[in-house]
Amino acid sequence: MKDQTKLAVGLLAGAAIAATVGILITSGKGAAIKEEVSDYFADLIKSIKSKVQATADDLTDYKNNTVNSARSAIKHKVDAAADAAI
Repeated sequence: MKDQTKLAVGLLAGAAIAATVGILITSGKGAAIKEEVSDYFADLIKSIKSKVQATADDLTDYKNNTVNSARSAIKHKVDAAADAAI
């Protein structure tokens, strides 16, 4: 296809999509669809926030466990070195 043909097809497709969306939004059914889509995205955002918070909590727990393990290992080495020095 020529570039001009691609442009014309793109413009016609865009106009058709815009007209369809406009009709859906302004009609009674469009308002219901708009509400459903809005609810869907609100639920999706809530779910994403929940998963992000859970991941952040898991990372915090992992960090705390790693730090505590490192502290314990260091304390064990220091105690062993102190016992050996005595």
